[in-house]
Amino acid sequence: MTAPSWQQRLDAAHSPHELVDIGRDFLASFDPFELHALPEHCRPPAKLIEADLASYAYELVRHECSTPETQELVHRLARFFSHAATRLAQLTARDQQGDDFEQQSA
Repeated sequence: MTAPSWQQRLDAAHSPHELVDIGRDFLASFDPFELHALPEHCRPPAKLIEADLASYAYELVRHECSTPETQELVHRLARFFSHAATRLAQLTARDQQGDDFEQQSA
């Protein structure tokens, strides 16, 4: 049996807190020197929080962060954090719908 991929782990998350934990694990899987080689504005936040999931994905895509040496890393980070931001939106929408249903039932 193979370990789940990062994307599968994101898809299986049930809360924003789980997404942040997965994001931290993902970043920890890189050599710190690898991440330090990125331009400063494209380096991951020192302590990832929920608000960083979407904003960091946006920053990676917004800036031309990649040089030939960092292009693959930037693309991997952007794919992961874009997927995490999408999953966060799904979980937030689900929670919002649950709150709306509870308010209507009351």
